Amino acid sequence: MKKIHLVIFLLISYISVGQNLTVISGGSITIPKDSYVFVGGDFNNAAGTVTLHSDSDEFSSLLVNGTTSGTITYNRYVNVVGSGEWDLIGAPVSGMAFSTLIQDANIANNGSGVYAVGAYDNTTDTWANATNATVGNLMLGQGYQMATTSGGTLSFTGAIASGDQTVTITNNDAANSGAGRRWNLIANPFASYLNGNSNADGTNNFLTVNTASIDDNFEAIYGWKADGTGYAIYNNTSTATYIAPGQGFFVAALSDGKGDDIHFTQAMQTVTGADDFVAAKSAASYELVLDMYSDAIKVDDTKFYFKEGLTLGLDPGYDAGSFNQSSGFSSRLVDQDNGIGMGINAMPTDAMSNAIVPLVVHQQAGVSLKIQIANSTIPEDINVYLEDTVENTFTLLTNEGFELLAQTTLSGVGRFYLHYTTSTLSTDTVSSTSLVTAYKGTGNTYITVEGLQQFSEPAQFILYNVLGMKVLSRKIQNPLQKEMLSTVGMKTGVYILKVQAENIVFTKKLVIE
Repeated sequence: MKKIHLVIFLLISYISVGQNLTVISGGSITIPKDSYVFVGGDFNNAAGTVTLHSDSDEFSSLLVNGTTSGTITYNRYVNVVGSGEWDLIGAPVSGMAFSTLIQDANIANNGSGVYAVGAYDNTTDTWANATNATVGNLMLGQGYQMATTSGGTLSFTGAIASGDQTVTITNNDAANSGAGRRWNLIANPFASYLNGNSNADGTNNFLTVNTASIDDNFEAIYGWKADGTGYAIYNNTSTATYIAPGQGFFVAALSDGKGDDIHFTQAMQTVTGADDFVAAKSAASYELVLDMYSDAIKVDDTKFYFKEGLTLGLDPGYDAGSFNQSSGFSSRLVDQDNGIGMGINAMPTDAMSNAIVPLVVHQQAGVSLKIQIANSTIPEDINVYLEDTVENTFTLLTNEGFELLAQTTLSGVGRFYLHYTTSTLSTDTVSSTSLVTAYKGTGNTYITVEGLQQFSEPAQFILYNVLGMKVLSRKIQNPLQKEMLSTVGMKTGVYILKVQAENIVFTKKLVIE
């Protein structure tokens, strides 16, 4: 192919080169924040300069279809340092040294030789920030926490990632006496956008390509929101999602205890997209988002999504567990509850007329709680009630928010339920809500039973094997919100759990592996 020799400052929004592109000695290409260059052949920067720019919501792209040689510089926007601020960023080039990055005038530091670029260790759930003694390069495909002094760009100089890239993720949830996590911080290794979900590209997108390596309960992209409310969840319930150049995010590894590969493929790359991660947006169909406030400060939100073809159980790529399972606000699956608090609870469209969804609320005593609708696209004839089983109230959220001054610490599931219905509910309504749920978590040597705090009388647990033989019986005089039954020594198989408390009888089929 014929070589093109260019000295360019991009004045139009894009350039597409269907053949090889060579930047000669002394030549330069500058790609503004709202522009891109696509090279259909090979790219070679012989001895010139190639610079890409970005700001807080616009990111330039350089996508090369063939081989690459030489270096580029990507001036990548990184959020400001501060409580609840920072950013998750990866190097959009290979060969970028820590020693070079920490010399950038814009990078934040503590004045004592510790810099605002840190790696996450999911074995101990800790961060290790770079110092003057840190050696080596930033790893391609790995994410880091980063911050600038006032919100600006950091310069990354190195080679363009060529071809498919792979990083290994590991679930250390059970490691180090329970201090480990399933979460792995990775990043887009390319100087171009990636298709994130099926609405961006039906086949060549991050979630579809990596579905076998991500935990089904958390099959999503978790992006830092930097607004004090944690992580936004992006999956196939979101509109077309694009991962910006160098954007970092968390994914959850499988619980198999071994490393699994995450693939960033060349086919995922695209030259256009939106800004980096902001609050998740819904795709077509219907959604309802609830916000939770503590003492008038928003602390969390959770989303309910409805689409034909989904189920009330786990739909990987649509349902997604909350990033933090021990705090905040989430819900549980209506069917096949496995103890995971869902940040996105996806259901079929007919569930909007008859579903009762358990809510998970974590709140300290003496703190005012408010739950209200933040966004809704569900039909106007659908009523959404929040039931408080202790106060025996039904609050129509489509008219007003639910408010409560918690007298005791709120934790887990069993008190609050969300009702989707075409009917009118009131304090005279006899709730059909099942107050009890039971499950056996993957890898656990016990069965968990939740929702028992509602009962003042003793609770009786009976476990039967598939032949109907009683294998366990236990009576608890003063049941707590969460009780656990050991399965140590039990044979692998299907069992039936029966729970009797006051005037309710609850049964659940469980599999012990």
